[in-house]
Amino acid sequence: MAEAKRPEHRHPVDFPVFLTFQDKSGAIQRVTARCVDLSPSGALLETRDKLTVRENVLVHSEKFGRMGLASIRHCTRVGMKYSVGMQFSATLRLSDPVRQKILGGVKQPGVGE
Repeated sequence: MAEAKRPEHRHPVDFPVFLTFQDKSGAIQRVTARCVDLSPSGALLETRDKLTVRENVLVHSEKFGRMGLASIRHCTRVGMKYSVGMQFSATLRLSDPVRQKILGGVKQPGVGE
């Protein structure tokens, strides 16, 4: 049902990212995840770590650099992992050079296999 409300196309991707955030005690935390889909305003990740909804995180990829600040919208347990939806604080248009590099440079699952 939420899919019908999405104004943007989600692009299937597959690359590692790091999320950096400050926990409730003030300590800086770094979590590894895998980005599995991407749109101009958000992303879907898979991770082993449970994240707090509404937590603000800095999203970074070693391959592509800083992707931006985002807010965790949902964190749902799926088997041994968590599925994490996040929304970027500023929408990055697909014409943005960084977003083009990400979408053009990652191997999309099922493409060319």
